[in-house]
Amino acid sequence: MATEITVIRHGETMWNLQKRIQGQRNSKLSENGILQAELVAKALAKREFDVLVSSDLERAVETAKIINKQLLLPHKYNLNLRERSFGIFEGKNFAEIEETYPVEYRRYKERNPEFVVPGGESIQQMYERVTSEIEAIARKFKDQKVLIVSHGLVLEMMMYRTFNIKLDEPRAFSINNSSISSFYINEGNWFLKEWGVIEHLVSLNVLSEL
Repeated sequence: MATEITVIRHGETMWNLQKRIQGQRNSKLSENGILQAELVAKALAKREFDVLVSSDLERAVETAKIINKQLLLPHKYNLNLRERSFGIFEGKNFAEIEETYPVEYRRYKERNPEFVVPGGESIQQMYERVTSEIEAIARKFKDQKVLIVSHGLVLEMMMYRTFNIKLDEPRAFSINNSSISSFYINEGNWFLKEWGVIEHLVSLNVLSEL
């Protein structure tokens, strides 16, 4: 037996549309993002879960609440499932970051796992935060089915952990808003069940990649 953890990336936000780095700041769902959340809620209504856990950031909470209108699960908030903290980059697009913080932007693009964005956190710090919390959730809800609503880089860290990908390797897979991914976790062993399911979104053209 293992804990089955299904993870949903939040719906599209206004800052996603503006291509601004959100990090741990709040940005409301766009109209498209609300529709995405409603569609994933319908898809998840065909499945069974024991508990819903979400990041406490507004976009994840809003998505989770839309989903939970269908599922009516106990809903818990978890700070450790937040997006990466991007410090001085938050609220800016990449062109603004490169112009304002050229040295920090260059170091960020190098993807050094130890590089801490000023005022934020490194890839390594986020990886440790996310993977340790996911394992704690798996132990707490042992052999149960957990639904998580979180963020793109949380999903990225989970994939890197599952397949032992080096943190300095660039991501080679997509993470769509309101996609469905599932993992089995048992005593430190991680297995991927499904990744990036978007069947519920494709026909209505409501996709928005990270």
